[in-house]
Amino acid sequence: MTLVRRIVGKRNLADFDAFPKVPETYTETTAAGGTDITVAMPCDMVGADIIDVTNQNNAYTYGRLNEEPTYFELTDSQQVQWDAVRDINNYLRDEHHSLRDFLWRKDTRNQFVYGRPIPPRNILPDKEPDACRIHGTLIVNKVAGNFHITVGKHIPLPIGHAHISLTAGMTRYNFSHRIERFSFGEHIPSIINPLEGEEKITTAETHLFQYYVKVISTDIQTTDIKMHTYQYSTTEKDRIINHEKDSHGSPGIYFKYDIDAIGVRVVEEYMPFWKFLVRLCGIVGGIYATSGLINTIVTGITDLVTCK
Repeated sequence: MTLVRRIVGKRNLADFDAFPKVPETYTETTAAGGTDITVAMPCDMVGADIIDVTNQNNAYTYGRLNEEPTYFELTDSQQVQWDAVRDINNYLRDEHHSLRDFLWRKDTRNQFVYGRPIPPRNILPDKEPDACRIHGTLIVNKVAGNFHITVGKHIPLPIGHAHISLTAGMTRYNFSHRIERFSFGEHIPSIINPLEGEEKITTAETHLFQYYVKVISTDIQTTDIKMHTYQYSTTEKDRIINHEKDSHGSPGIYFKYDIDAIGVRVVEEYMPFWKFLVRLCGIVGGIYATSGLINTIVTGITDLVTCK
C-alpha cells in the first residue's frame, strides 16, 4: 500500500472574512469634475459630503467643497444667463440624442453662453443671505457612492455617518435648488451634462430630491482634440417625507452615482484624399464598363429583332 500525503495549501485569513473588503483596484480615485449647486438655505444649516461602499467616513476624505453665502433669487442679468443655459440644455436634450450630437458639439457658438458662469451681483440686497452656494471639486473612488446635501454638518461614525444641526426645529427648511454645474472628470465647456441647468422649487419643508446618476468613462478622439472624460445619464424622483403616511427618509438633495466598468471610445475617422480619388476612379470606371455592357446587350437585342 502506498501512502499519499495530501498537501493542503495555506489560505489567507482574509478568505474567511464574512464581510470581504473592496478590492484595492476598486479604490482607485478619479476626478469628480466639478459641483456648483445653490440651495435655498443659509450655509450654517446645510452640509454636503460623500459616502460610498468603501465606507471612508472622514469628512474630508474626498476633498472639501466651498460654502458661499448668497441669495437664491437672481437679478435680471443673472436670470437672463440662467434662462439661456436652461434653454440650450433643454434643446440639446430634446433634439439631439446621438452621442456625437449630444455629448460633443463641434460648433462652439453656444459655448459663449453655456460655458460662461452666472455673473456676480452688482447690488447686494438689504438683508442677510438666504441661500448657500456649494461649489468646488472632489476626488472620488471608482465605486458606487452617494453625494448628498442635507440639514446639518457631517459627523463621522464607526458605521456610516450623521448630520448634526444646532438649528434643527428652529428654522424652516427649504431644499429648493439650482444646479449650475455637475460633472465628472476634466471640465470641458463643449460637453453638455444632463443635470446642468436643472432647477427645483418647493414650498414643502421635508422635500426629498433624488438623482440617480450612471457614469461611464469616455475617450474622445477627433481631428481637433484628444481627451479623456466622463459622461453620465440620470433619472430623478422626489417626494415629501411624511412618517404618518409611511413616507420615510431624511429631506435633502441626494445624488446616487455608480461608475460603470465599461468605457466608451468616440473616434472621428476621415478618408484620405488619395483614397477618395481611387474610389472615385473606380466608380467612374465601373459606370463606363456597365454602360458599355448595357449598350452591347441592347444593340444585340435590336439586331436580333430587326433580323440584321
